[in-house]
Amino acid sequence: MDFSIERDTDRAGKTTYLLLGGVFDRSAHRDLRRALRDAFSRARRGRVVLDMARVDELSSECVEVLLTGYTHALRGGHGYEVTNARGHVRLLLEATGLCPRREDDTLYAPVWLSGDVADVS
Repeated sequence: MDFSIERDTDRAGKTTYLLLGGVFDRSAHRDLRRALRDAFSRARRGRVVLDMARVDELSSECVEVLLTGYTHALRGGHGYEVTNARGHVRLLLEATGLCPRREDDTLYAPVWLSGDVADVS
């Protein structure tokens, strides 16, 4: 296993951080999917932040998991951020729209203030 996924939360429990590191190849997508699913269940309409600072490689299967996570966040009213990607990982995420093209922007699906689920249709 050439990758790591560490989970952390803020004091209020509203933000779950997934600190990713290493090589996220085809074999890592199941673990990434599971970690993301657990993060959403812990955040309870809060934010899920994926810190990509230590990611060296990212396979298309893992990109698909991140895109599915973004869709889940929009539909479920969660906040969702992919941050600190660098190098070719950043270029890949920019191409998919998961990472903004400017360094000072952050892709973010807002946490809806009401109890209603976001309408993304």
